[in-house]
Amino acid sequence: MVDYHVHPDFSHDAKGSVEDYCRRATEVGLKELCFTTHFEPDPVRRDTEWVVVEGKKVSPVSGWPVAYFAAIERARVSFPSLSILAGVEVGFEPELEPTIREFLEKYRFDFVIGAVHCIDHVAFTAGSELDAAVAAFGPDQHGFCRHYHANLRAAAGSGLFDCLAHLDIYRKYLGKAFGDGFLADCAAGFPETLACIAGTETGIEVNTSALRRGEDEPYPGRAILLQAAAAGVRRFTVGSDAHRVLDLGTGSDRAVNLLSGLGATSARFPRRAGR
Repeated sequence: MVDYHVHPDFSHDAKGSVEDYCRRATEVGLKELCFTTHFEPDPVRRDTEWVVVEGKKVSPVSGWPVAYFAAIERARVSFPSLSILAGVEVGFEPELEPTIREFLEKYRFDFVIGAVHCIDHVAFTAGSELDAAVAAFGPDQHGFCRHYHANLRAAAGSGLFDCLAHLDIYRKYLGKAFGDGFLADCAAGFPETLACIAGTETGIEVNTSALRRGEDEPYPGRAILLQAAAAGVRRFTVGSDAHRVLDLGTGSDRAVNLLSGLGATSARFPRRAGR
């Protein structure tokens, strides 16, 4: 089993050190894990987004990966039987592409996963910003769906990412706030978006965090994964999106079984070379 979406305490919303997660990985039988600390470089959100290094808040666009890589290298020495990758989860908006590109050229990660967390600088994936998101997007829910899919396609087309995270993550908060009509509207955009993703050979994540919250399907759900496979997407990763040590690897077996039913397997990305 592998887990390609893990947040150690370099992410400000996570708890547990790199070493803590590696110890847990050996306990639950994981063979490989990829740390994916948040990189959210939007300057408009500079007071909301940061990285934690030795207990101190630092800017995302700073030299924090040096300490991050060092922590992972120490873990590789301490846990020689465990494959440990240094990845990053990048919050994407199209205007941030030059900043992201410069960052990824400077720091060489094993795996880079792109995510659309914000639209117009509002994080619709954060419970603390739900009221702001509902106020911002409620009057134009169709506009949100259109904008969201445009950003997913731009992320794929940028060539920056190995994989795109939790494609229908809007279910988490906005789905509950806006209801079935909103979900159907967003779902209608996937044929075009998935064709774009397939055309760029970007992968798609099966994010199991929804399962531990009691939902029946991961992000994205089975219907979208079926569409993805039919569109020609060939690479899928499995990630728990763990922000706590005990969440590591949860739901991975169900995700692997789901992919197996689609005739797919969980891809691996050592040194950004998917296999």
